[in-house]
Amino acid sequence: MARNGAKLGRATPETTYVAYISEPITRCPPREKGRLKNLVTKIAQAIEAPPYATRLYIPSLVTAPEIRGQMLPEHVYLLDRIRVVEADYMLVAADHTSFGIGGEVEMATSLGKPVIIFSRDETLSRFLIGTPANVVHGRNPHNYYLKYRDWRDLKGPLLETIESLLPDLQAPCAPGLSFQDIGQRIKTLRTQRNMTREMLANRAGLRPAQLSLLEQPFDVIRKELEAYHNEADLDLGSIQLTPHQLEQLTHVSIAALNRLADVLGISLVDLIRDSGSVRSAKGPGKQGDNRAGHLRKLREASLKVRAAQFDITFREYERLYQTLVETYLVTPGKYRQDSSNPRVISEKEFMDALAQARHSR
Repeated sequence: MARNGAKLGRATPETTYVAYISEPITRCPPREKGRLKNLVTKIAQAIEAPPYATRLYIPSLVTAPEIRGQMLPEHVYLLDRIRVVEADYMLVAADHTSFGIGGEVEMATSLGKPVIIFSRDETLSRFLIGTPANVVHGRNPHNYYLKYRDWRDLKGPLLETIESLLPDLQAPCAPGLSFQDIGQRIKTLRTQRNMTREMLANRAGLRPAQLSLLEQPFDVIRKELEAYHNEADLDLGSIQLTPHQLEQLTHVSIAALNRLADVLGISLVDLIRDSGSVRSAKGPGKQGDNRAGHLRKLREASLKVRAAQFDITFREYERLYQTLVETYLVTPGKYRQDSSNPRVISEKEFMDALAQARHSR
């Protein structure tokens, strides 16, 4: 049991942060489950206290087959994804091969969550430990994970690593373009064009189930998950997300949104923003300048190419569009050819704007 008599995974008045522990569950050898359970319990109790002040979410206490064997795989995926979105950082118990661990680490990486990996194994997947979110490697280029034999080995290095990353955790982000906003926008446009969900998904190169998740109101998802509540064991906990977290939950890539926009016959920026709020990008005296309109299309195309290389949110794309297309077009002298090519967004220009977009959240 955690301090103050609270169940593991529950918030207490002292906790400030939330961590998600990615652990082997389905394929974990039976003889190892007890050891890992004891280890995770000790970790949860250790990091609950200051200066760590962290509540640990433990999937094995909520969605393990022996606890909720009736839970649909789709719902396990959704609940785990929700909890990863809520987390400030991720701990990874990589003691055994696990498909789930790889997927969860990739989720955390795509959302910019710090990842701390520890293992008793001498050899881990290079794909797993090579994640750019790897805090251990970031602090020590010679190590990719914390090697340990038991809790006494792990406790010091793990707590030290956690304490070192806490100052870097940003305050909650301002709301972005919410889950319901983008999903309902796509659903409305699809309906107006007399397209079924299957038609739009197939033409955009997506799976209908992906589009269904995007269009489905979050309240529906919440009710489906809360139906698994069981008073006899640790309940699911509250399922509440901020608009920015809802945006992260869907995590549809810019490339996928671009394909959806193309099939719907609108631009990407008009898809992720209310069409009535799109302002004219032509500067004073340039209303009739066809060259400005042509340059806008070229800059937007260049932005799409750059953005497709990164996992960015809808709101980040909107800010990039504002900086690199709209603001660029109304800046005096930008229409004239100079030493740089105004039709192409350079890598430095893009990276500077991306850093600014993420810093301003």
